[in-house]
Amino acid sequence: MMLGKTLIRALTCLVPLALTLPAYAAVPLQGTWTLTASDNINPDGTRIHLYGDDPQGTLNFDATGHYSLQIMSKMRPRFAANDKSKGTPEEYRATVVGTQCHFGTYTVNEKDHTITLHVEHATYANWEGANLTWPYTVDAEHATFTVPHPTIGGPGVYGEIAYVRTH
Repeated sequence: MMLGKTLIRALTCLVPLALTLPAYAAVPLQGTWTLTASDNINPDGTRIHLYGDDPQGTLNFDATGHYSLQIMSKMRPRFAANDKSKGTPEEYRATVVGTQCHFGTYTVNEKDHTITLHVEHATYANWEGANLTWPYTVDAEHATFTVPHPTIGGPGVYGEIAYVRTH
């Protein structure tokens, strides 16, 4: 009889654990995200797909406040010399314009729905050491970030980067 009561108590304690929400429910941006779009939006509302119609990339936010972001055009040409130190001007340009990678730490302002990326290093060196504050929207499966000052574009242009959660 005592063993039966102990077993029931133990199982009762496990029920709340089985009903807990996924970890990302408490920290919505935390986890790994797969890129679905990376566009610039012009003042007239037209969109430019910066990395083509099928951009590739991931965005990771870990529990210790670190992030890494990688975006690449699927259509980048291979280096004909098979040596990146011997590329042509066209190959170098396609590599620079067709990639965006950076990493560092992040802080989230949930009240304002903004994230600040504290960039440590970036393929676009002008962003190294910068604090990039981006408005965002997030739900269980989707995250979208607005980039007020993208690396390509002119006055009035802003970026929009969209992701789906990676499972």
